[in-house]
Amino acid sequence: MNRLTFLLTLTLLTGCATTTSGTRNLVAEEENKRLARAFTEEIYNQRQLDRIPVYVAQDFVDESPGAPPEAKGPDFVRKQAEASLAALPDLRFDIEHLLADGELVLIHWKATGTDAKTLDDAGKPKQLTLQGQSLFRMRQGKIVESWDITDRLGFLLQRGFKLLPPVPAHAAPPAPAAPPAAPPAQPPAS
Repeated sequence: MNRLTFLLTLTLLTGCATTTSGTRNLVAEEENKRLARAFTEEIYNQRQLDRIPVYVAQDFVDESPGAPPEAKGPDFVRKQAEASLAALPDLRFDIEHLLADGELVLIHWKATGTDAKTLDDAGKPKQLTLQGQSLFRMRQGKIVESWDITDRLGFLLQRGFKLLPPVPAHAAPPAPAAPPAAPPAQPPAS
């Protein structure tokens, strides 16, 4: 084999090794990112809860760890948003990072809001921060699945909860003594 044939063969093989079988639709990915951003902005930051069906499919399912079996559909998303806004009336989401890969969109967010039940050192309602990620699967311009991961421990610590180290087994108080056994029954006197 001459040098030219070898170089052509090598070039073709290298090209085959670097191409993928699938192609990404960057336009669709950008649209999915736009929709995820608009959902966050309109629903949580602008409180336009009536627009939830614009962004959330009827067959939506929340696949988050610990999500209840009824975590389905736009009505569930609305109840969840209403509860969040009731707990933190000035709740605001800021998008830190936004990524898309095909039908998946990942939002890394930071939420802040004032909790009237948690007071700071001056006795005023405390500003709380919650961080997390939401992964959405999009279909035909709507969210059909979501997975949310949040820093719940950090949120609880801000609300005044304390972490206590576990008590070692040898330091546990002794178990109470068993009550004395009943005396054996005496046979009746004859």
